[in-house]
Amino acid sequence: MSRTVVVLTAVTLILAVFLRGTILLVSTEPTVHGVPNSKAISQNFITNTNSSSFSSNGGVGRGFATRIALINFDDGYKSQFTNAKPVLDKYGFKATFFIVCNFVGKSAKQMNSTSIVNFAGKGVEQMTWTDVLALYKQGEMIGSHTMSHLRNMTNMSDSELNYEIGGSKQCLVNHGIPTTTFAYPFENGKDNATVVKKVSQDYTYARSGNYPLMFLTCDHFSKKYSRQTDCRTYLPSGKISYANRYSIVGWSHDYDRIAYLYNDKQMLNRFIQVVSGQDKYNRPGQPLDAIPIIVYHRIDNSGAQ
Repeated sequence: MSRTVVVLTAVTLILAVFLRGTILLVSTEPTVHGVPNSKAISQNFITNTNSSSFSSNGGVGRGFATRIALINFDDGYKSQFTNAKPVLDKYGFKATFFIVCNFVGKSAKQMNSTSIVNFAGKGVEQMTWTDVLALYKQGEMIGSHTMSHLRNMTNMSDSELNYEIGGSKQCLVNHGIPTTTFAYPFENGKDNATVVKKVSQDYTYARSGNYPLMFLTCDHFSKKYSRQTDCRTYLPSGKISYANRYSIVGWSHDYDRIAYLYNDKQMLNRFIQVVSGQDKYNRPGQPLDAIPIIVYHRIDNSGAQ
């Protein structure tokens, strides 16, 4: 029997269902294989959990109580700190927060400036550096989401890319927060060799989207999207491969809610469907093959001008 916890979103806060044994909101550094001919992006993508019921030798999937899911929070909204963090703390979970450095500390009015790109966070209050540092000190992972959250990374000059990609890592370091994780704004740049080269100079891996499951073996994608049989970042042609450490995919809870006009009940059912989708691929006694990386943005309607 499932144990369900619903914390409302939009009207709401965050929609989360904890299926029996599900380990949710795990947020530790994955071990990403760098061997060019390895078929695995990471056979140990989850290196730590807060549940003794999970075993890395395959205690996941059909016939097992335990499922794995990671949750990310993008863009640095204040509501993530004030509303989502207490829920994480209540259940002893950890998450990854991807921060846009130039947005930190801005009020709703400041976020309405003409200098801010038009996106869902325009006009919405952001976390302060005190908030971000508190998350880090309390064991949350902090990742980089560029300096300015711009749409056109593939059209940027070399100096602009250095600022947005490398500069955002240095910005976090300057505030006492080391990171090896990057998320592309608007999914832009993951298939561009110039952008990925810049990302690879400063980060161990990078996340984009939008797909319900992240497969941890690169040859899995060959069945539908790619003919690659290994995890090398670059193909012999010099183009970017479909599946590699800089194209990890997440599933946007918010995108599905908006795109399909889901009400809370429908969104909950979709959430259960996504988290349970790994059962088809994860087999007893075998390394993990698939996990959902669930991405949230704004947590409720607070903080808006």
